[in-house]
Amino acid sequence: NMTAFMLACYLSGSLSATLHFRNVNDCLYYSRYLGDQTYDSADGKQIIYECMCKVVPNVDTKKVRVY
Repeated sequence: NMTAFMLACYLSGSLSATLHFRNVNDCLYYSRYLGDQTYDSADGKQIIYECMCKVVPNVDTKKVRVY
């Protein structure tokens, strides 16, 4: 087990994707790169894609890929 940083991305408030990183700087880079994107849905509403980093203290590297 190891401590990792999980990049959690949300599409209109619902969890859409996660990635795990060994280094907080890598997680923050992708959070800034991917986050705050917007697009218009078919019904004209604006959809926001938000990403944030969270510390995960015990990640089983046999079950979760850590970049």
